[in-house]
Amino acid sequence: MNIFKILLFSALFSISIKAQKVKAIDTLNCPISQNNILLAGKGFASTPPILLRVFNEDFEYSVVQFGKRKRKIYLYFKIFTDNVCVKQKQPLKLNFKTGEMYMLKNSFSVNCDGTAIIQLRRRDRKKIMNNNINSIKFFTLKKDYEFNPNSADNQNIKEYLNCLKLYKVKNR
Repeated sequence: MNIFKILLFSALFSISIKAQKVKAIDTLNCPISQNNILLAGKGFASTPPILLRVFNEDFEYSVVQFGKRKRKIYLYFKIFTDNVCVKQKQPLKLNFKTGEMYMLKNSFSVNCDGTAIIQLRRRDRKKIMNNNINSIKFFTLKKDYEFNPNSADNQNIKEYLNCLKLYKVKNR
């Protein structure tokens, strides 16, 4: 009879533990937004934008934003200057505080809107998560731009990537 009670108690205990499990995304304070707008018929989630000022310029700015579609995570980079034509193969070079350089390739077609869309592979995300970015160089056909994210920007980048990694995009 005692064995039966022990088995019953352990079964009830394991059921209550399973019911109490919390998703990892619920424990994080993730500012991810997803609305009813579809991108090519699929659901899409995004993080808040990170605004960066061009190094040694007063009135030139850009925005860095991360998004997720299906299981793929993207980095969106947009510079707010007229007639900025982006190179297709290698628009962004990340210089880390360790001195290491890392290139990100543009998966978006060549455009003169100043927009680069980069699908981040697992190794790209790991590299960004494990290092602090000292500077970002944005290569265009006429001029190359440099941005220096601060420690708060680096912290936001890591937090947003971690949140998107855990987030499940809802299909509408």
